[in-house]
Amino acid sequence: MASFSVDLPALLASVDQMSAFHGQLEQSLSRVRASAESLGLSWHGDAASAQQSAQAQWNSGAEELRAALAQLRDIAEQAHGNYSEAARMNTQMWS
Repeated sequence: MASFSVDLPALLASVDQMSAFHGQLEQSLSRVRASAESLGLSWHGDAASAQQSAQAQWNSGAEELRAALAQLRDIAEQAHGNYSEAARMNTQMWS
């Protein structure tokens, strides 16, 4: 039988780190968006079209990253809850 253990405080810390990273990511994306909008005002013609296309790709990628991070955070939170409940039930069963 395989043996493994889960470090619940470390799992919870990883959830906290993901939440903190999400905040940092949003700040960075906001700065990039503001810079691109500011620069875009001075671009015309093909340059403006290319910038808009690149910005649309950037926005799409950023949205995918947000969704993946949220999903990963949800999975880690659920895992923490499941492992915590299993530990509580095992303790209760053997007490």
